[in-house]
Amino acid sequence: MGAYNFKLLKDELSLSGWLAIGATAQALVSYLAPARYSLVPVALVSFILVSNLLLQHLGWARNTYLNDAVLDRTTVVFPEDDGSKPEKMGTKPVAVFWLGIRSNHPMGRLHPAYQKLNKYLDDMYADCEANRATNGFLGRSPDLIASDYSQNNTLHSVSYWKSIEHLEAFSRRPAHLKGFKFLVANVMGGSTDLGVLHEVFYCPPGHWEAIYTNVKTQNFGSLQWPMGKSGNLRGAYIERDPNVIKGMWGRMGNKLKQAEADEKFEKVFGDA
Repeated sequence: MGAYNFKLLKDELSLSGWLAIGATAQALVSYLAPARYSLVPVALVSFILVSNLLLQHLGWARNTYLNDAVLDRTTVVFPEDDGSKPEKMGTKPVAVFWLGIRSNHPMGRLHPAYQKLNKYLDDMYADCEANRATNGFLGRSPDLIASDYSQNNTLHSVSYWKSIEHLEAFSRRPAHLKGFKFLVANVMGGSTDLGVLHEVFYCPPGHWEAIYTNVKTQNFGSLQWPMGKSGNLRGAYIERDPNVIKGMWGRMGNKLKQAEADEKFEKVFGDA
């Protein structure tokens, strides 16, 4: 969702589709170029890919898979309204909104109706971002492609809100109403070219947690909270202390349940 993300280009076609494109390109080169040069493109591409793999494996080149990764085990703590770090973890409620759109047309995401729906989503999230100091919008995930479809035509996004009330209030914003009217006419009006799904979750204080190990802190970890009347945004605190982030219940701020869980684990582990 949003302006076309070329990082998704690799997922637009199935493996057979990309092989067909590569075979067509190689056939054109073989037809247009002298015979002795016909294998140069595939040889050059193969050399670059294999060389890059070996250099990264040997540590002589930067490992691009570690881009933005935090090489540690961490969790996140949402700031208080004054920007300070809370004494306990999991003290904030969070509402989660999962939104997905799908093209059921043979043209996939190139179908004009899908492109129009995507534009409405652009406008909706732009409105969320522009007013996040007051509308309760905390942030959203990167675009996600459902891998259980071979066509790769289902795109998901997860957004986070301060409360269900903030999320419900946003549904009455002009940016959302325009897109909703389009859905009523084009999805609920009998056409099967487009599909839409959404799910809503509410996580009260002490009922959510997040843990990151050697990855970029994302989703919960990328949220921005408005600070009191100023409306200034502040990201989550990153907590690394292993004694603080120990255990699921502990990360949700419930040390008593974590102590019970530790005792049960030690008993099971000792009997194993």
